[in-house]
Amino acid sequence: MDAKETLVFELKKRKMHISTAESCTAGLVAATIVDVSGASEVFEEGYITYSDRVKQKVLHVPREVLKVHTAVSRQTAEWMAKGVHTVTESEITISVTGYAGPFDAEDGTKAGTVYIGTWYQDEPAVKEFHFTGDRKDVRMQAVNEAIRFALERITQSE
Repeated sequence: MDAKETLVFELKKRKMHISTAESCTAGLVAATIVDVSGASEVFEEGYITYSDRVKQKVLHVPREVLKVHTAVSRQTAEWMAKGVHTVTESEITISVTGYAGPFDAEDGTKAGTVYIGTWYQDEPAVKEFHFTGDRKDVRMQAVNEAIRFALERITQSE
């Protein structure tokens, strides 16, 4: 079994649900999870929150967080993970925000910088990644790491 199949298996075993909030991956995490047969038993909702306005409106990311830390930050990933949990009540959530490239951000953040957040058992966790490659490569690496991170969160509590 690969990571996405293992994640769906472990979620089913625990009778848990997962939801996502994605920016730079634009729904690829959700699509990857639902590629697995039986995902309908565990996948609840997926949001593409590409703009700051939508992050605020749908996920309740505070304007001040976006202003001070930018959309591509540890803080924003945490708020996104918490926000999707609040909206969906899923037991675990995944958030992804980053710069896929090919250019660095205006604030100097390097292309390939991605923050992946999770919300599980009322605790946030965020990892920072620096991927290489073109936009597609960066986005796919982020998808794979997001799935691994969610799997890690639900299995480490055993």
